[in-house]
Amino acid sequence: MDESFYGPLEAVVFDMDNTFFDFVGAKLEACRQILDYLKREGKPVSGNEEALFGYFVRGTHGFEAHENLRDFLQDNAVFTARHYDTCRTIYEKEKLENLELYPGVKTTFDELKKLDLKLAVLTDADGAHTSARLEKVGLEGYFDKVVSFDMTGHKKPDPIPFRFVLQELGVKAKAALFVGDSLRRDITPARELGLKTAYAAYGDRNCQEEKGQEGDFKLRAFPEVLDCIAALKSDFQKP
Repeated sequence: MDESFYGPLEAVVFDMDNTFFDFVGAKLEACRQILDYLKREGKPVSGNEEALFGYFVRGTHGFEAHENLRDFLQDNAVFTARHYDTCRTIYEKEKLENLELYPGVKTTFDELKKLDLKLAVLTDADGAHTSARLEKVGLEGYFDKVVSFDMTGHKKPDPIPFRFVLQELGVKAKAALFVGDSLRRDITPARELGLKTAYAAYGDRNCQEEKGQEGDFKLRAFPEVLDCIAALKSDFQKP
């Protein structure tokens, strides 16, 4: 741990997708259901759910944009307005229904609520999707602040969302810990702003993106965030 930390820990800020739950896994299941639908409609396409998921990670429209579905249907010569609308509905429904918390997330938050810390979410998802996901997994009542993309108009790794959530919490960077699964979009910008960082390696599904700085801590499971907090508090209390 970097011994430059000084001052008491006041807040913990969390990324949401792939930090609380396997969002990529949920999206893959949604893609699988879309392919099953097309097959039932007599419009089978080549490739599996990974091929469809590849349209979302290529960076053309955005990780959640429905236009990725449109492009996939067009490229496979099965596009119709009806198929597109149905695929969009399947995608949103299955993506949400297949969200499940990683082991120990809920009990860890029960312990975090007992501590004198402010808790927040900082996510690139929009407000409606953020609220729906937190409600689906039963975490909607745990946070002092929830900051989504539409509140700042900027996505990570831009520093603006990080500064915004700190301002909303009323804490300085040096008094906050950030927990996230992406080294490039979560850990690197948080460290550059002066936050302590915990890299949620258990949830890192970002195989196609550039890596970034290592975190101050590396989590093998979500409950280990409690150990990070204990270590930071212990370091502050050293004479």
